[in-house]
Amino acid sequence: MRGMKYVLVATSLSLSACSYFFPDKEKDYLYSQSIADLEVPPHQSAITTERFIEPFNRSEASAYRVEKKSAAETIFLEFNSSFAHVWRVVGKALTRESLEITDRNRLQATYYIQYDPMLKEVADGSYWAEFLFLFADDVHQEQPYQIVLKEIPQGTQLFIKDEQGKILSSGKGKQLLELLFSTIKEDFAD
Repeated sequence: MRGMKYVLVATSLSLSACSYFFPDKEKDYLYSQSIADLEVPPHQSAITTERFIEPFNRSEASAYRVEKKSAAETIFLEFNSSFAHVWRVVGKALTRESLEITDRNRLQATYYIQYDPMLKEVADGSYWAEFLFLFADDVHQEQPYQIVLKEIPQGTQLFIKDEQGKILSSGKGKQLLELLFSTIKEDFAD
């Protein structure tokens, strides 16, 4: 019976050591700077391959640009690059800004996100902050938004829509568009 206790203690210690030897990689994708190319299985049709994977010419990478435009009181971003490239860049910008992506539909060219422009950084370290976090009102007042991409002959356009699908060109929608614009412009500069 005494030997059984030692076996039980040794087993529990070895299981707790697994996290030391095999670290959790759950959030490593948040800090990655590039996304590997998608590999398409050979049994996929050529039509699907052409729609989702477009050839990417590295010599044109420096020519990519994003502009903020407006037409008929609608503010949007316009990219001079392919849909596939813009889809990746927008996803990367959303991740970099720590915006919650609740869903994404590539066929509809839409990211569904939660965004709160009034969100403030929480000061960690004090017990009082932890107490308020647990028992105070929810400081996060995130609203659902849609980021919609539209292919045009010159490239791709990006619009911000509310939950009902109405294009937003002022207020919080404009603020979200400005945030994405600055993040993507900074990414293109690199």
